[in-house]
Amino acid sequence: MINSIINLFRQQAQQHKTIKAFYYNRKYELGSGKDSYPLFWLDDPILGRNTGNVFTNSVNFAILFVPDKERSVTQLQSLAFSIGLNIIERIKQQSNQLGINILPDWSFLTLSNYYDDNACGCRFSVNFTQANMQNLCLIDEQFDTEKEFETNDALNDFDLSPANRCEVFVNKFPEFDLKTKR
Repeated sequence: MINSIINLFRQQAQQHKTIKAFYYNRKYELGSGKDSYPLFWLDDPILGRNTGNVFTNSVNFAILFVPDKERSVTQLQSLAFSIGLNIIERIKQQSNQLGINILPDWSFLTLSNYYDDNACGCRFSVNFTQANMQNLCLIDEQFDTEKEFETNDALNDFDLSPANRCEVFVNKFPEFDLKTKR
């Protein structure tokens, strides 16, 4: 299910004529200076909850630009809003094919001077539902009633009598003789 959510947004970003890159990652990875803009950033983590046999998922994504001399921050925020709205509406139109339903409670937030690239744009929070696709006939195949956990030694084993009579301790802490007073 997680892959299908990521691929859904990746496909929308890839097919949009303006977007040049798609990333699914944590926000602190954003703004590295090597990203291609305009950018579609899908935030990790994705939040989901189950009610009955229906999953309600929440995702956050951002459409980002780097401001230049030709377009102001507000112009790029407006463009980012338009692109995000187009993506949401396209998913709504394809809901029967995709098996998801966008809930009407989505929200947006304008962004400026965002992370190290000083990007600007809009961040969207979208909730959607999808059916629980678990094949209940395969549940018993996922379990073994005879299984036992393996036990591991507390410490890694190492040879106490080296062949060349020279022992190198690579896991030993280094000793520093740093002067702290004159």
